[in-house]
Amino acid sequence: MPTAIREQVLAAFEARLGMVVAANLPGSITVYRGLRKQVPDGKLPALVMKASPVSSDQESAAVTRNVERIAVTGFLKANASDAELHRQGVDLGAAILRVVEADPTLGGLAVDTNLTEADQDEADGEGVGGLGDIFFAFTVEFWTKPGDPYALAP
Repeated sequence: MPTAIREQVLAAFEARLGMVVAANLPGSITVYRGLRKQVPDGKLPALVMKASPVSSDQESAAVTRNVERIAVTGFLKANASDAELHRQGVDLGAAILRVVEADPTLGGLAVDTNLTEADQDEADGEGVGGLGDIFFAFTVEFWTKPGDPYALAP
């Protein structure tokens, strides 16, 4: 059964997040995709990835230009001072950028990946877990053949 190019892009981005290693952050980082409930305390630090299509426009007879917004929220354990949590957030943010920017084409599936928004310490109290947090939003552009979301366009 074929897999839609959009799903391949999302799976590739999720796989990139699975490579995140933050040198100054204790513990391993758990990645969740589309999580709608609180991250369990025992699974912190964690990254939560959510995605939504932004646009899909036929540019020519051969290309449909697709843009996907991928939001990544990182949650940290509440086992440190505020200053240390902030430092860990900065380190986790740098680690996310390092893996995403290492291959903005996501293995050749995307035309480009761009950071469009970033924040730190804004998700506290939103019910998804953690105390310290970071937020990044990326846009991923990928091309498909018109009328066929299962086929990459040249």
